[in-house]
Amino acid sequence: MNLPDPAGDGRAAKPAIMFVATTPFAVNAFLATHLETLARHYRITLCVNLQAYELLPALARQVEVRHIPFVRKIAPWDDLRTLLQLLAVVRQVRPAVIHSITPKAGLLAMLAGFLARVPHRWHTFTGQVWATRQGLGRRLLKAMDRLIVLLASRVFADSASQCRLLRDEGVVSGDGIGMLGAGSIAGVDLQRFHPDGAFRIALRQEVGCQPAACVFLFVGRLARDKGVFDLVSAFAQAARSAPGMELWVVGPNEEGLLPALQQAAADCPAPIRWLGATPTPERFMAAADVLVLPSYREGFGSVIIEGAACGIPALAYRIDGVIDAVADGVSGELVAVGQVEALAAAMVRLATDDERRQTLGRQARARAEGDFSSRTVTAAWLDYYQTQLDKGMHP
Repeated sequence: MNLPDPAGDGRAAKPAIMFVATTPFAVNAFLATHLETLARHYRITLCVNLQAYELLPALARQVEVRHIPFVRKIAPWDDLRTLLQLLAVVRQVRPAVIHSITPKAGLLAMLAGFLARVPHRWHTFTGQVWATRQGLGRRLLKAMDRLIVLLASRVFADSASQCRLLRDEGVVSGDGIGMLGAGSIAGVDLQRFHPDGAFRIALRQEVGCQPAACVFLFVGRLARDKGVFDLVSAFAQAARSAPGMELWVVGPNEEGLLPALQQAAADCPAPIRWLGATPTPERFMAAADVLVLPSYREGFGSVIIEGAACGIPALAYRIDGVIDAVADGVSGELVAVGQVEALAAAMVRLATDDERRQTLGRQARARAEGDFSSRTVTAAWLDYYQTQLDKGMHP
C-alpha cells in the first residue's frame, strides 16, 4: 500500500514491508543481502529479538529495526504479549507485505498479519522442528506449521526436498508451496565467502593451529538437533585413527549445551576449539579444510554452500534439505543420519586424502558459483516482490 509523502522525497510513498524473525542470528545468516537490496525499493521494518544475538551493524543502518521479545519455547503468556506488540507495529507501519522466517516468528507474524488484514502474508520454511520429534510433541508442532499455512497467503521453502516433505506430511497441499529461485533462502555472497590464503594463515596463527592440520569446522547453533553430540563423538573416534586433526566449533550456545559437550569431549586426543558465536564465519571457513554438519533437520543448509564458496567440501548427514546443498561425491560426502561410526570413518578419509579433499573443495566452489550466488537468489526475491506489489497497486 502507498502512504502519503509529506517530505516530498519519495521515501514515504514506497510500499512498506515488514520482516519478522525470532533472532538476529537467522537474519544475519539468511536475510541480510535481501533486506539491503529490498531497502532500495521499499520501506523495510525488521521485527526481531535484539537481546538474543547481535544484529549486523550495517543492516541496522539500512532498515528500521523493532525489538520484539520472541522466545523460542512454547510460552502462552509471553507469546500473547509478543503478538500484541507485533499487532501494534503492524498498525503503525501498515505494511503491504509481512514476511516471516523461523517457526515462532512465523506463527505470530502470520496471526498478526491475518488479524490486521495485511494483504500479503508470506512465510518461508527453513526446516521443521517436528521432523526429529515423536508423539504428541510432533503432532503439536506440525499443527502449528499447518496453522501458519492457513493464516498465510503464500508459503515458501528453501529447498525442493523440503517442499516434498511438507506435501508428503500433509502440511501443505498441491502447489501451495514454492521456492524463490532455485532454492536456498539466501544463496551465498561470493564476494564475502571465498578462498583466502591470508585469512587461513592469520587465523590459524591466532588460535594456535598448526599450518598442516586438517581442520573440521562446525558453524551453527549448539543445539541437539544440529547433531553436536554426534559431532564430538565422531571426531574423537576419528582422531584416534588419524593424527593431525582439529575440530573448531563456531556458534552460539543457545541451549546451554557447552558444558555437557566439553565433558563429552574430555578424552578426545585431538584439539577441539570452542570459538563461540561470530558475525564473520567466512574467516573460519577460509581457514578450515572441511565443513561438517551432522544435523538431524535442515531446510537447506546454507552454511554448507557458504563453506563451498570458501573452497571447502562438506561432510553431513543425508537428510532433506542437505541433499540439495551437497552433491554427494562431488562437493562433499553424505552419510546416513545418526551413524556416528560412518561419520568418523568419513572424517578419517577426508583427513588422510589431501588430493580428494582438495578436489571436492574446488568442485564445491564451482557449484556455489554456478547455482547459489546470492545475487541470483536476491534477484528472484526482488522480482517476486515487484511482481506481486505491482499487481496489487494496479489491479
